[in-house]
Amino acid sequence: MVACTPLKSVINKCVNHVASHHLNNNLEDLPIASLDAPLAKALSKVVGSSTRAGAKILHQPAYILHSQPYSETSLLLDVFTRNHGRLLVMAKGALRPYTRWRASIFQTFQTLSMGFSGKGAVRTLLDAEWVGGIPMLQGGALISGYYMNEWLMRALAREYSSDHAHAGLFDAYQHGLADLSLNAHTASEQAQVLRRFELALLSELGFAPDLAALGEIAVDASIGYDVAQQRWFHLPSTTANEDALICLMGQTVLDIRAGVFESPRTQTEAKALFQAMLMQHVTDKPLFTRQILRELKQLQTKDTA
Repeated sequence: MVACTPLKSVINKCVNHVASHHLNNNLEDLPIASLDAPLAKALSKVVGSSTRAGAKILHQPAYILHSQPYSETSLLLDVFTRNHGRLLVMAKGALRPYTRWRASIFQTFQTLSMGFSGKGAVRTLLDAEWVGGIPMLQGGALISGYYMNEWLMRALAREYSSDHAHAGLFDAYQHGLADLSLNAHTASEQAQVLRRFELALLSELGFAPDLAALGEIAVDASIGYDVAQQRWFHLPSTTANEDALICLMGQTVLDIRAGVFESPRTQTEAKALFQAMLMQHVTDKPLFTRQILRELKQLQTKDTA
């Protein structure tokens, strides 16, 4: 029975569920990431021919968000690069018995120096080197890492021609992974990492709340934010539908301005605000990792009962 399964084993199963079920089956279902040509046609051109003429990009800082087998010998990589955005890259021959690629090089959450070439929907991997990094994520930190990956895959369009850099977001993601691995050992510390990442993602997308519009506020003020209208209200308000507002204390607004999420109340209220904004502007579909976190909490409750 599930209640008797060790927590580590359940986490591994949950991670496999996110990676294989959601990400594999929904490559074309990401709201902003539709391909500009049929994916199968693009893949067949890459796999069935030698590297096409095109600019070579070398020594690019990158992370693999997700990988999946393609044909019997190759891997299709969903990659987040610092200077060229999010790309699909084909690692030809990666699954062959005597491939030049080490299997560990294609793990998520490890910093890579990557080279690729080609144009269009799928690039061809030329080189990938591990450049040092962090201890592997475990437990709640691992689920938090997949939570960040899932938001990146939903929010960022894949780039095909004039590569669009997300350098600031890349750095925030990199710092978040380092914090999860080295510093965030409790649920509260992991929540702080995720709130900082969500704010960085909203800022990159151009949807971050305009905190300056509130001016000076008292720590005990009651503030409401209408996500649909992107408007702040001082509560109580005669002009706002308070049932539709995300409510925050003044201290929470001040903490968000400072990028500080240590207070439990700030964590709770900032989470409600950021996730409502992401669901409004990116996707209204529930995240698989959030469901997994809820199931893990239920499991932990049963184990301690």
